[in-house]
Amino acid sequence: MNIHSYKVLEFNKLREELSHYMTIEENQEKILDLEPFKDINSLRKELEIIRDFMDFLKFDGGFEPAGMKDITNITRKAQLVGMYLEPEDLWSININLRIFRIFKGRLETLEKYKDLRGKFINIPTFKNLEDLINKAIDPDKNIKDDASIELRELRFQKKNMVANIKRKFEELFTNPNYSKAIQEKIITTRDGRSVIPVKTDFKGLIKGIEHDRSSSGSTVFIEPISIVSLNNKMRELEVREREEIRKILLRLTDQVRLNTPIINEIGNTIMYLDILNGKSQFGIEKKCAIPEINNKEMLSLVNARHPFINENMVVPLTFEIGRDYNTLLITGPNTGGKTVALKTAGLLTLMTLAGIPIPADEKTSIGFFNGVFADIGDEQSIEQSLSSFSAHLKNIQEILNSVTKASLVLLDELGSGTDPMEGSAFAMAVIDYLKDKKCKSLITTHYSEVKAYGYNEVDIETASMEFNVETLSPTYRLLIGVPGESNALTIAKRLGVSEVIIERAKSYISDEDKKVEKMISNIKDKSLELESMQSEVEALKAQAQKDKDEYEEKLRVLEKEKNQILKEAYEKAELMMRDMQNKAAALVNKIQKEDKTKEEMKEVQKKLNMLRTSLQEEKSENVEVKPKVARKIDYKVGDRVFVNSLNQYAIVNKINLNKETLNIQAGILKLEVSMDDVKTVVEPKKKEYRPINTHAKTRVKNEVDLRGKLVDEAIYELETYMDRALMNGYTEIYVIHGKGTGALRTGIMEFLKTSRYVKDYRAGGHNEGGIGCTVVTLK
Repeated sequence: MNIHSYKVLEFNKLREELSHYMTIEENQEKILDLEPFKDINSLRKELEIIRDFMDFLKFDGGFEPAGMKDITNITRKAQLVGMYLEPEDLWSININLRIFRIFKGRLETLEKYKDLRGKFINIPTFKNLEDLINKAIDPDKNIKDDASIELRELRFQKKNMVANIKRKFEELFTNPNYSKAIQEKIITTRDGRSVIPVKTDFKGLIKGIEHDRSSSGSTVFIEPISIVSLNNKMRELEVREREEIRKILLRLTDQVRLNTPIINEIGNTIMYLDILNGKSQFGIEKKCAIPEINNKEMLSLVNARHPFINENMVVPLTFEIGRDYNTLLITGPNTGGKTVALKTAGLLTLMTLAGIPIPADEKTSIGFFNGVFADIGDEQSIEQSLSSFSAHLKNIQEILNSVTKASLVLLDELGSGTDPMEGSAFAMAVIDYLKDKKCKSLITTHYSEVKAYGYNEVDIETASMEFNVETLSPTYRLLIGVPGESNALTIAKRLGVSEVIIERAKSYISDEDKKVEKMISNIKDKSLELESMQSEVEALKAQAQKDKDEYEEKLRVLEKEKNQILKEAYEKAELMMRDMQNKAAALVNKIQKEDKTKEEMKEVQKKLNMLRTSLQEEKSENVEVKPKVARKIDYKVGDRVFVNSLNQYAIVNKINLNKETLNIQAGILKLEVSMDDVKTVVEPKKKEYRPINTHAKTRVKNEVDLRGKLVDEAIYELETYMDRALMNGYTEIYVIHGKGTGALRTGIMEFLKTSRYVKDYRAGGHNEGGIGCTVVTLK
């Protein structure tokens, strides 16, 4: 990539701003040297992972980078045998191992982040080392009393020794013989030994060793003779304590040394997580999106914004090159936004190629360019005594020597800084060269000859930055297909410059230039006319669609009313039919009792069924019904059911799912009845004794110990435990969180208030751990 292009496109400034989003110092330096990807598949993978991570931050609780460090530096220090790591270094390893473990644990429950999971799911965690460090070191980086049995005993002895020393001093303070001698009743230390301040004039009253004197000389610090032996024992205990701490740190350092590969793997993952988090945070704050990466060297920007311009002030840009044309020639007045358009295109391309979200619509598509080259602004070199034009020529020549088909070239005010005629010719020659190379180029100019050349040439599209001559201000809108006008004389006239001077100036404009400007003016007028016509067409289409929707709504209402009327009529007829069927059933019952022939009964059944079927067919032809939801069938052929209308039991002979009816036999009577007229007969079942599947659930205790864990970690573990406890049939569990600072207990209380598992909870009783334990009743 061209270093000069990085500077003029402000990519260096962008990298510096992005570095502030990194937590790890080494990553801040790394981002300052961030380069575009060399492989398109790696870039696409990176951007997909960033897309997932941005969504993870926005929708799934985010990520806390506090405490992240490059722990691979710490493992390097641990390689020297006999050397041990300080508590602060060990605690950093612990924190980073825990950060990754918690992140991975949350990621395992979120299957929607396919690319993000794929990146981290196979990285191991190292809970055992976390536990070893947690047991030995507290969050303030001090060695815990329980780090070893020996250390606990030594500190217990020290505590007793301190109490003995304090008691001895209290005896001196309360002795009236020494009240005149003691300056203040305080115990202080000198050279690690406990002493008291004594007035110089009375120091002979208290026998002991003088260790220090105040600056005024009025006070001496004396170690009383009765305290000397106790102080000696205290110094001995302190030496033994330091030696025991050294042994503890050596043991922990040995564990780090033995497990360096896995720690380094997690450490490198943490480094990448920090960069991923930084890029994603930048993307969210700047309202960025992840664009598509195409392999056709095509640039298509949709609502693109420059990241260093306030989003409320910038006018988004939408344009493309590389599909229908390879060169886009932008014209228009100065301060109209041409340079910003070039910088936006170049900077957003570099950001995308470096795997950074961009402030544009996600429909934006960026080609995998192998080089982005730019010549923008006044780069006059005082040191080399080069004029503005010479400096531009030198830079343009370097660009022309480097470009390929897969390059993006951005040239601002091409040919300016010299004679207009020669500058125009030079500009057109450069454009021809870039066209022949088939590279993609955005070029700005204000020369009339170049405008006309670009408008008439194949494979070049012209565009302009719109300028409002009424308000004498740019609108910063990019108009594709419309070359820009030269508004200098129009602006001068509106600002009150004499008409005589305006007319004289016009007389000096060549006929060719006038023709070009007139052509541009006509093109612009036609373009505005087309825009106006398009707006009218869109309005007519919208009105037509509105009328169509209203007509369809009225038709729907009429159909609904018609169907409702028919439905009500058929429902009445069906009620009548059911009534007739009930009466017929009673009649049939009577016939059976009177020993009528089977043929007569069959004839009655046949007529009833024919009447019902006819009624249903006519209803289905005239009434539009919604698709039926498959109903649950609780019986099968051969089952015994109860028929409400007959008030007797029957056997199911056939199930008609489409008609939602059953063919049944009640004694010698066979009928087709509605499923709504039938209910299942529940037969008493014999109890079956089956062996219990002991593998169906995992046995757990009725208590969970969360002491020493962070709130987020504890809540995650508690929720998992309660799920298993419910499966094991527990209705009451004990959550042990300890007393401590109360932060863990408070966090757990807040969680229990909203948990779907919890019916009630209370503090533990006298024999249940008191406030260090919470008793939870599960639903």
